[in-house]
Amino acid sequence: MKSLLLALMLLFAGSLTPAFADAKPQTLSREAKVYLMVVGPYNKDFASIWGHSAIWIKDDKNGIDKIYNFGAPAYGGNFMLNLLLGRLKFYLDDKFTLKSELNTYRIAKRDVSLYEINITYKEKQKLFNYLNNKLKPENKYYIYEFYKKNCTTYTLDALKHSIDGELVYPAENTGLTYRKICDDKFQHFPWIDFMIKILAGKKNDEKLKLEDIFFVPKYLALNLKKTKIKTKYGEKPFFKSEEQVYDFPDYEQHYSYYSTPQFYLILFLVLEILLFAFSYYKRKIYLKFYDYLWFGVIAALSLFALYTMIFTGYVVTKWNFNLLWLNPLFILVFFLKGHKRETVFKIISGFLIFTLVGFWILPQTFYMQNLILAFILLLKTLKYGFLKTRFQG
Repeated sequence: MKSLLLALMLLFAGSLTPAFADAKPQTLSREAKVYLMVVGPYNKDFASIWGHSAIWIKDDKNGIDKIYNFGAPAYGGNFMLNLLLGRLKFYLDDKFTLKSELNTYRIAKRDVSLYEINITYKEKQKLFNYLNNKLKPENKYYIYEFYKKNCTTYTLDALKHSIDGELVYPAENTGLTYRKICDDKFQHFPWIDFMIKILAGKKNDEKLKLEDIFFVPKYLALNLKKTKIKTKYGEKPFFKSEEQVYDFPDYEQHYSYYSTPQFYLILFLVLEILLFAFSYYKRKIYLKFYDYLWFGVIAALSLFALYTMIFTGYVVTKWNFNLLWLNPLFILVFFLKGHKRETVFKIISGFLIFTLVGFWILPQTFYMQNLILAFILLLKTLKYGFLKTRFQG
């Protein structure tokens, strides 16, 4: 009996050995160091145009070399569709070492800088515990939001959580808006930029406080270099040191104007003016199926814009005044007939005229592409609304 009991105890102990062997040290040594890693953008990929931020914890005594990365994808492919639907999911990952991460960025020719964070041993341990708690399955996942929830904002949240003091930022007026930041970046992807300029609402035009722009890794690093940590013992710089690991030449992306949305919109505008003039002269609507194809596309796009405004958590899509011209009422023209449909066209025409005449007083930026689209739609809706008798005379 004693032999059997001893054998069972040895078997149980043996089964626990690998688990204990793989367990992460829960206490950092006094020699541990914490770094903010800032990675430059990868302008060939829309998902990487902002750049990237992560936390590197190095503790040679305990064999810890961990990159804590809040930007690990969990959306299962189709980045753009999940982004537009507000279902883009990421999670915190700690599987990679600094060497493996640097090798990836070297191959992609992305700039990398390391900033040692000037915090105490107690604060380092607090950060380490916070990050390991975030690695738990119930804590590690989050839904991406352009400006409020990304790898950089979560990285900053972790650092702020660990610091026993107050961050004193440089007293600067950013002079920036979300729209200004995005316009400078999205121009490398003209067709994605075209869609975003339709979906972006008035919140993008509000002036930003300094911490609001920290969703961009570059802005985070530049301002933290001038930030102080204020404690009861005084003030100290946020960073202890800085190292530029990679500094590659800036990537220049070239594209032809003839492949941009604005070029095609101008062609559509010229065609629409010609069709309108010809139909007006002949007192008959030509290519009616072409008009209704436009109405169908615009109706679908307007419902999608309405969905992104109401049902996603994006700041970028809230209070979208583009819905004045990108009007959900377009869907009704496929279900109503006679005077009711004519009335709908008149109402839509009124919204289009208001947009084209009064866009400059509305609390939102209207791009040239949006105004061209509004004018094309106005020429179409006038034929079926206010000028119906002329075109069916």
